[in-house]
Amino acid sequence: MRCSLWFVSVLFAALATAGAGRDTLAAPAEVVVYDEARQGDLKWAKPDATPAVTVSEAGVFVVRGTGIDALDDADAFVFDVTGSKPFDIAVVGDAAEFKKLRSVAPDGKVRQIAFGSTNRQYRVPPNILKHGLPPGRYHVELLFGPQGAVGEWSVKIAPRNPNVPPRTLHKAQAAPTTAAKTKGVDWPGAISIYHGHNWGKDERFLLAVKRAGYRAVGAAEFQIPQCTKHGLRAFVFIWPHESITIPARHKGSKTVLCYYLSDRIVPAKWSSWSSLEQVCYRRDPTHPAIFTMRALWGRIEGFCGVVRGRAMEYYHYHWDGNRSPQLHFTVLEQFRRASVANGDVPVCRIVETRPEDMRKTRQTVYTSLAYGVRGYRMGGAIFNPQKRDKLGVPAPNVYGVEIARLNAAINAYSPVFKAARCRAVYHVKPLPAGCKGVPEDAWFSLDGSDVLVGTFGAKAGAKSAGPAEYLLVANRDAFKPHTARITIRRKDPTVHRMDKASAKWVAQPVRPSGVAATVTVDLAEGSGELLRVR
Repeated sequence: MRCSLWFVSVLFAALATAGAGRDTLAAPAEVVVYDEARQGDLKWAKPDATPAVTVSEAGVFVVRGTGIDALDDADAFVFDVTGSKPFDIAVVGDAAEFKKLRSVAPDGKVRQIAFGSTNRQYRVPPNILKHGLPPGRYHVELLFGPQGAVGEWSVKIAPRNPNVPPRTLHKAQAAPTTAAKTKGVDWPGAISIYHGHNWGKDERFLLAVKRAGYRAVGAAEFQIPQCTKHGLRAFVFIWPHESITIPARHKGSKTVLCYYLSDRIVPAKWSSWSSLEQVCYRRDPTHPAIFTMRALWGRIEGFCGVVRGRAMEYYHYHWDGNRSPQLHFTVLEQFRRASVANGDVPVCRIVETRPEDMRKTRQTVYTSLAYGVRGYRMGGAIFNPQKRDKLGVPAPNVYGVEIARLNAAINAYSPVFKAARCRAVYHVKPLPAGCKGVPEDAWFSLDGSDVLVGTFGAKAGAKSAGPAEYLLVANRDAFKPHTARITIRRKDPTVHRMDKASAKWVAQPVRPSGVAATVTVDLAEGSGELLRVR
């Protein structure tokens, strides 16, 4: 943070000019005596530093700036209030994890007057608001971090005018909820996102990604134009301090999918990192800021309430024996419920490419689809850079072939996921932890071994083409095919199955039986099928 003695003299002049001719009976206007955005960062100061601001008259004088944890930003300055009148002060910064106000006695003794923090562990107000402090010398300090906080701050110093009622220096406003913010999010129905390779400016590699069925790709800001050129959405990787600048430059972009900020943020630090989502939201309300959660850390249901994020991304590598594989469906249900409770906020999942057996990857994708997951970040080494076509485009390897099949299904299902939302998921016995079977009064029943079904209906406010319900039937077993039997408790239903290759509905055979009908669905290892029932 840079400053000079010239800055001090300018402040004195600004304060003197601002006070000239003021009506002592009117509520004073705010006077900005320093703004880091225009004048550069303040030089960090200890309590024994020369005052940067001296206030000697009634009014409201403002110092404001920006804090960026990625640059180890701690803003601190000393100010003097002269005269005999008490003063009020507000130290406000939603992103500042620590705020401190200290008094500095003439003999140099420092005493803490107030403390504020966005970290809920401290159980103190997030901002400092003090009234009727005696004139004297004071030290203000704001610390951003150490976990990625970025945001604006302001300090308002208001010596009292005995002829004017005290002015409210800061009134906290309720932050919009995740549900309110999600209404404006530009997220597709369901989408797969390629990650695992820095393609630089190699558009041939980007063509391979598109041919594999991906509709989005991890990208730096300079790669966004290439994504636009090839019709891919950009999963933009940014540093925390770039949340102030990059989203502002891409507001309204049809290419950007989201801004990715960090992997594995522990629940105890969510409140600090929520400031990054707030900053991104103010600058670009349609594209979410994303933080990856490790599902096994828990507190999934509280994420949106703390971060107020417009998307939830997580990983749970449930095929690893030391990662609580028995909680696979429990975690999926927790995220599904959290999504519903917060305005159908999109859920994105990191999916492993399992080279030892791609059927495991297939099972992960289809069971997640049944739970309404709308984003799949997967990829890795699925191309053969040594084997290229005449255009120089890398060919997919054996893992890439399976990924392309999965992407075809995700893309075929995407229009339904855009208009419909997962209402519930039911399993056959034995029931996994936290899961349930089809209720006895439901309009259908499910039979078979190792199968589950997700039910989908039109989302709130969506136009429906008719009284249709969607069922996504999936095979829990990654290693054996199974058959699901769905009995529809209605007379003469019409059932169609989404063909993954053509992305078209095809008639599914229905066997009537009185006032009911049965549909039989054959499921390959770890696979699934999407049905439309009228």
